[in-house]
Amino acid sequence: MDGPVKYVKELGPYEPEVVRKYGMVAYFDYDEALTVAKKEKKPLMLDFTGINCINCRKMEAKVWSHPEVMKKLKENFVVVSLYTDVRIPIPENEEFDSKELGEHVNTLGEKYMHLQASKYGAVSQPFYIFLDENEEKLAPDGYAYNPDVQAFIKHLDSVVEEYKKRDK
Repeated sequence: MDGPVKYVKELGPYEPEVVRKYGMVAYFDYDEALTVAKKEKKPLMLDFTGINCINCRKMEAKVWSHPEVMKKLKENFVVVSLYTDVRIPIPENEEFDSKELGEHVNTLGEKYMHLQASKYGAVSQPFYIFLDENEEKLAPDGYAYNPDVQAFIKHLDSVVEEYKKRDK
């Protein structure tokens, strides 16, 4: 796989400018990104985001665009941007009722919001979770909005260190 396939037509126009500008690859489908992460033997970074998320754009513009952060993201991670506010219908056989959201899930955005709420106990964006190939967290907590570049670099480094320990 050279890049994302699923949902590119629908979500590609919303891909953050920083991703395009620096040639970073970001996926839009969890399963596709997990497959790539396993193949490339890299941690998976779940980027819970939204098309209309102001703080998401601030993180991308201030933190992701920092040369050291961008280098680490491009070289050490497979990034999947999970848009929680998109109204893209999911197949009927994938619909379900979410007790966490208190609603019937029938869109991709609701599916990713349910994933974030049910597995990681959060519903705000941006929110970053880092997983190994077994879908186990590489840091005990997610990383919420914090535009401190050095704090994010420190978090990325600790995730890579933990991933390397587990990969032995």
